[in-house]
Amino acid sequence: MTSELSIELREYLKHCGLSKRKIARCSGSTRMYHDLGLYGDDAEIFMEVLADHYHVDLSGFEFEKFFPPEFPGKSGLTYGLFSLIPFSSYISRLRGEWQPLTLERIDRAILSKRWE
Repeated sequence: MTSELSIELREYLKHCGLSKRKIARCSGSTRMYHDLGLYGDDAEIFMEVLADHYHVDLSGFEFEKFFPPEFPGKSGLTYGLFSLIPFSSYISRLRGEWQPLTLERIDRAILSKRWE
């Protein structure tokens, strides 16, 4: 499946820390959150690499549409409850609705240098 990924996209994934083995299992339809399990700070790093290293203009990109936050609690109390109950933040992430962000879309952004 790797042949489906552009050289630039493979380099981006490698630069972000994905193993060769994981990259080999990716395709253009691989989704960053739903398939690769990226969210929160990790997903933010992937997007920062896109902006800083690949010079992609991410104005208009809405992170919260594609990725759940690292910690789902919006208040100190909610955050505290999530930290006390094992797996509660995982269950919370499963319930949310996030748009799929495919590697094909990331590839287009790398090539065009802007978020579409």
